[in-house]
Amino acid sequence: MLLCRPAELLGTSWVLLAGLLVPLQVAAGAMGPLQRKAAAVGSSVLLPGPENVTHVHSVRWEHLNGTSTCPILQYDGGSHSPTVHPPYAGRALFHPSNGSLSLENVQESDSGVYKVTVNEGDGESLQILLEVLKPVSRPRLWSSALVAQATGEVFCDVAEGKVDTITWKKDGQPLPAERGSHLSGSLSVLSLRSAKKSDCGSYSCNASNRISWQETSLNITIAGLSPALQDVLRLAVVAVVFAATSGWGLIFPVCQSEKLRIRGELWRWLSAYTCGLVCVASILTSTAGILWMREEGPSVAIILPQIALAYAIVVNFLVSATVTFQPAKFTQFKSRTAQQTLGYAAPGGVVSVVLTTSVLMKNIHHRHEEGCTELVEVTALVVSTAAVSALPLLAIFLCYHTTQGWQKERDSSSVDKERSFEMSQLASRDSFSTR
Repeated sequence: MLLCRPAELLGTSWVLLAGLLVPLQVAAGAMGPLQRKAAAVGSSVLLPGPENVTHVHSVRWEHLNGTSTCPILQYDGGSHSPTVHPPYAGRALFHPSNGSLSLENVQESDSGVYKVTVNEGDGESLQILLEVLKPVSRPRLWSSALVAQATGEVFCDVAEGKVDTITWKKDGQPLPAERGSHLSGSLSVLSLRSAKKSDCGSYSCNASNRISWQETSLNITIAGLSPALQDVLRLAVVAVVFAATSGWGLIFPVCQSEKLRIRGELWRWLSAYTCGLVCVASILTSTAGILWMREEGPSVAIILPQIALAYAIVVNFLVSATVTFQPAKFTQFKSRTAQQTLGYAAPGGVVSVVLTTSVLMKNIHHRHEEGCTELVEVTALVVSTAAVSALPLLAIFLCYHTTQGWQKERDSSSVDKERSFEMSQLASRDSFSTR
């Protein structure tokens, strides 16, 4: 027979005891009736004696420990006090009237099969399977990144206590089992396959064992746009603002009269900046289209504009660089076709950017509607981009109007000088004729 050790030394053997619990249950079932009880760590538990016993002459309590038996208490009747064996001294309280036993401050190491024999010989015996459990702690609930049309997961983890079951609810209603939750130890994972707007709501998980339960809730939102698609939206917004600013730079000189139209050095800088801005807008739009197709797959509505954007990028870059560094080379283009190609490069790039970004923004809006989050805030981005891109144009137009003012003053001064000279000539002629 194995020696019974104190409860504080049995903690290290709890793993072995748990492994022997199933054989103990089988053995106990073969030996007689079996009752089941559960208790919380640190609590007191009453182990009842056999029923239908009217007179108690002797009682023996034992703790079955694998193939050995650990005696707890021996009572022989009469006026003698029961004999309590260590490690149960001070923790076991015997009730002679019915043979029951109370155990105080039970620990996980107290789990196992308890056997009581009343009136040994022709008496009754009873076996009780006691499971001492820690109460489950409050579950921790979190989720992975949840994006529309993608698979996401919601996790429920219990740090302390043995978990028997974890159940899920959405907006207070139990979730059906086919929603794809599975339990592994103290962790339950709820899978949201092809997440959609209807999956948004308040999710709660309830963890329980035989002595306690705890519940935690979490508000789940499904994002319509993934981080990559949010970047597509930002790129498209910046590109369309650049295109609008460059379009303004193209239209303004055309609206002026031939006499007041920008020429010379200011025209060179205006052309270089406008074509450069169209080139940058085309690059951003092309990048946004590539990112969209990488996330959503190839699309004819995105592939075809990429050809026009590639043309706009190359031609506007060459025009901007040539006007900036070698403006004299433009005089070498005598062909009408070449002049038209260069002249329509910037307006064509603006149109391509606007059309492509319109398609992208429409698709992004549809994807956003599949989730339940707010759309990415782009107001500050639009304002800052418009301010930065418009500053060079404003500087050019300001220089132009300042130059025009100086030119008018110079012309007015020269006209006044000519008139004064003519008046002086007339006055001298009149004085000569009167003499």
